[in-house]
Amino acid sequence: MKSREKQKNLLDLFHHGHHQAGEHEWHHCGGRHKRVGYKIKHCACGLHRIDKQMTIGDTVDEKLTGKKVKIKFTAKCLESGWHIESGIVEAN
Repeated sequence: MKSREKQKNLLDLFHHGHHQAGEHEWHHCGGRHKRVGYKIKHCACGLHRIDKQMTIGDTVDEKLTGKKVKIKFTAKCLESGWHIESGIVEAN
């Protein structure tokens, strides 16, 4: 898998869409949303930073069944936290 495609797939685990007034709006699953256990923000590095080194992301399998995946982030952000783009899926 190409690096850029891997990064997009990782970011998709932590974004979700809202459909409001005929428009789609994408949010990080963190920050304003409760019950996720982490915060996600854009950082000065031009990436996404998360305040936990390990967390759970939501995805779907090939049958479109909801699935949880454990992600470990390996690159520290200079501002604080970890870059989502450095995530590695841990074996379940």
